[in-house]
Amino acid sequence: MRNSIIIIEQIRSAIGRHHSQRETLIGLGLNKIGRIVRRPDTPEIRGMVKKVRHLVRVIPPQPNEIKPLSRVRFNAFAGYSRLPATVLMFEELEWHGTNDERVIGALVEDRADEDFGWIVLGRDERLRFRAIAAGSSLESVEVARGELFAAMKAEHAKPDEEFHQGDAIGPPVDFFKALVPQERLSPLFRILEGPKYTPARGLIEAMMRFHEDADGNFVEQFQSTAFDARLWELYLFATFTELGFAVLPDLAVPDFIFASPFGSLGIEATTVNPGAAGAAPDSKEKMLAYIENYIPIRLARSLRNKLNRKKPYWELPEMKDKPFILGIQDFHAPGMMRAIISAATEYAFGVRHHFVDGKIKVERLKEHVWNDLREESGFFQFENAENVSAIIVNPQGTLLKFNRLGYLAGFGDRRIRMIRRGYRCNDANPGEPMPRFIQAVHDRSYAETWVEGMVVLHNPHALIELDPDLIPGARHEFLQADGRIMSIVPEFHPLFSETLIFPPK
Repeated sequence: MRNSIIIIEQIRSAIGRHHSQRETLIGLGLNKIGRIVRRPDTPEIRGMVKKVRHLVRVIPPQPNEIKPLSRVRFNAFAGYSRLPATVLMFEELEWHGTNDERVIGALVEDRADEDFGWIVLGRDERLRFRAIAAGSSLESVEVARGELFAAMKAEHAKPDEEFHQGDAIGPPVDFFKALVPQERLSPLFRILEGPKYTPARGLIEAMMRFHEDADGNFVEQFQSTAFDARLWELYLFATFTELGFAVLPDLAVPDFIFASPFGSLGIEATTVNPGAAGAAPDSKEKMLAYIENYIPIRLARSLRNKLNRKKPYWELPEMKDKPFILGIQDFHAPGMMRAIISAATEYAFGVRHHFVDGKIKVERLKEHVWNDLREESGFFQFENAENVSAIIVNPQGTLLKFNRLGYLAGFGDRRIRMIRRGYRCNDANPGEPMPRFIQAVHDRSYAETWVEGMVVLHNPHALIELDPDLIPGARHEFLQADGRIMSIVPEFHPLFSETLIFPPK
């Protein structure tokens, strides 16, 4: 786990030992009998301890000792329990947990009064982390941190039943409790049972406790016929939680209404699912035509279904004055989400760009045609489309991202090694080859966010515009009057990637 601590005590003198052993002790912060230090539990520190194992001992951590938690790990455990009111009132500064992670807590600052407070969370009857103690109106971070740690230890001494709140209905949500026969299980769901995907499974197991199955069939579909579609919903849930939003509870339509100190928005998730596409393209020219026509047609049919809903999303009372977003992912064939950015951009805006003599030439698109399939282009020009503020896509929003983010959050077998490679955006030199990148996910310097890779296509005709600042870290695209596209691009924006996973030997 990236944020765990190892406690080391020196029990023998270094006098007469080899100078390299004395230097190792000094490197650990020791070199005196009885001295105790706390160090990050990393392979490097473990290697140093092994070198002087005859001079030191590792002290087992006490379950109620406090350790820091990363934001991504805290969010996995409890980010989904945030209420809009608390998000509007407090800014979270630090996150902590007991060593056994039975009790966790957050240090907060009041946005209005600029004083400090804390919140302690424990698991309720449905195994969801919820607030069990809180403090406020403290004059400094140091005082708040001291009270937080004391409260966490006091709560840890109580039995589990003390954390229950008496309002839980039904058993804990469990995505992995078998609801369908083995022969009906999705191959991707089965992957989660293997050694390569223990980080993703651990992350999903933490998230699932907060899922409310409004339709009554989420778990069954997650295990069988709609694994990808349901995972896309979980991805959106995780992304907007990371961005500081809280979801309005007890809503079935649209999929999410998120609130934050900076604004609110509604999102409906949709996917392109497997269907009969005929033979796979067998040449570069056919593949280009497939991307330019067949994929936009499939996207069009999913998006138009949402646009022509009998009871429009934007007419719901909860959506009043809020931007409405359609989030779409393409799962119609393996690997085809790599093409979703270009296909969705051309279909939504109704334009295609060509590079001629180093300059951009704009082609206005009327329709997309593939064999006997035909769809009009330019989604944002359709009737009622003015009620859609934007479309969001992310070719990275797949199970592999869950595996990488799960590893970053400390879940799964720490011996797993992952190498991520792909191509990133190169807006500085359009028309030039895309730069490649390669990253070791298991390296301590590796960083990734849920929003990374997301593209937001803004509707130029939207009645309620989406403020790009509500989704920082994404790439934002704006159609200009001349057909060109103005982009806001983060420093690192992967267009697509693959992840090689090496299980422990």
